[in-house]
Amino acid sequence: MTNSQKKHVGDSSTSQKKANKQSKCFRHTVEQVQHLKEFLKKCPHPDKDQLIQIGKEVGLNPKKIKTWIYNNKTTTKTQIEKSDNKTLQTENERFRCENIAMKEAVKKIICPQCDSKRASNLENLKEQNQRLTDEDEKLSRVTTTRGVDKGHE
Repeated sequence: MTNSQKKHVGDSSTSQKKANKQSKCFRHTVEQVQHLKEFLKKCPHPDKDQLIQIGKEVGLNPKKIKTWIYNNKTTTKTQIEKSDNKTLQTENERFRCENIAMKEAVKKIICPQCDSKRASNLENLKEQNQRLTDEDEKLSRVTTTRGVDKGHE
């Protein structure tokens, strides 16, 4: 076998098709692209006659121009979406950090442990208040009864 007859690893009919497609790739000149961009700014949705007209001016057939316009719009839209997405991600991260900071601030203001201590302290105070109120009533009765007893003597 000669070198040209040898198959290299990875060679297949699909890789040969890809190579053929790559060789058919068409690049527009800088002047054509500039002209097409200017045209697209003036007329974002050209009709068939306008495509023929611009095709004559830049030396391209209308189908290639139509494809270029489609690809250009898709690329522009994708870039805008990526930019918007990045902006939203940044804003989302900022909001997330603010949310965490607010949660921490709320924890410092109302600590769950302190809050439960307050509740138990409140219960203790209520119980103590009730006991003192009961004692006061008893003492009031005792003093009232003694005062009545002394007055009758």
